Amino acid sequence: MKIVITAFDGCMASAVHGILDTMAIARQLAEVTSGGGFLDHAVSVATADGRPAVGYGGLRIDAALSHAEAAGADVLIVPPIMADIETTLAVQLPLVGFLASHAPSARLVGSACTGAFLLAEAGLLTNRTITTNPAFAALFRARYPTVQLALEEKIVAGQQLVLAGSTTAYLDLAVHLVARLGSPELALATARALSIDLNPGSQRLYQVFVAPRDHGDERVHAVQNRIEHDHAKTLSAAALGRECGLSLRSLTRRFRAATGMSPAEYHRRVRIETAKRMLEAGNQSLEQIAISVGFSESQAFQRAFRIIAGCTPGAYRSRFGLGAAQRFA
Repeated sequence: MKIVITAFDGCMASAVHGILDTMAIARQLAEVTSGGGFLDHAVSVATADGRPAVGYGGLRIDAALSHAEAAGADVLIVPPIMADIETTLAVQLPLVGFLASHAPSARLVGSACTGAFLLAEAGLLTNRTITTNPAFAALFRARYPTVQLALEEKIVAGQQLVLAGSTTAYLDLAVHLVARLGSPELALATARALSIDLNPGSQRLYQVFVAPRDHGDERVHAVQNRIEHDHAKTLSAAALGRECGLSLRSLTRRFRAATGMSPAEYHRRVRIETAKRMLEAGNQSLEQIAISVGFSESQAFQRAFRIIAGCTPGAYRSRFGLGAAQRFA
């Protein structure tokens, strides 16, 4: 197999090198396990002209191939964009063209995090369900409305496309590819060597709710401000609409168009995000936190928290609270 990682200026250099390292570890392990077939795969880095790329942090990424030399690759891997996404998409037209021309004939095409923007720009994700970095979901939906996002997933894999979620999910992508190109046993050994979970599960635990504010609808802004200021209160969408001079139907339509969710969903996310900060910062009981963010009883709070965060409030505190941080002090 000819495996090509497509590096470019402003990409996540650690992802490029991390995938290379993962493949090298898999190759080493294949020599002593039943994954011998993996030894036949060649892994290279390609840039448009074959010259080194400069990663976002300033780290040089050497390339072995140009796009012309990378033609016919069996596997194409796109690392995350770390520089400004829209500027990068405008500048990286040669890469977009290369992906549009050569990815359809590849056996496997993978991306990590915001690398999905380059696959979408090349027209490879139309009417697909994928994952990417949730922090850029609003921009992704605005640019590619025909692509469905499953942002709670760390890996979304199909017969040809494999997409990984936020930032360091490139390691999950690399191990998944080892399983597909080698064997599940080799992937398990590689995951153990990297101290990562072979079953990456949900990335909801790591998501931070960032309220969309760049939509330009001032009435929606007013409702957002009201919800955020009075999130602990009971706020009906009909009452919020009356406050800003909109019918319930008009508010719901405009609010969803601007933020991607209903006022009730937005209200719930604000409450849970506030609860996360409280769980991280202090030792209040779950009952106290539930009441503080507007839930009348703890069980309803815990159900809502699990749906949005992917774990219980207690598990979240154990992982991200001050007690967890102090273990590293």
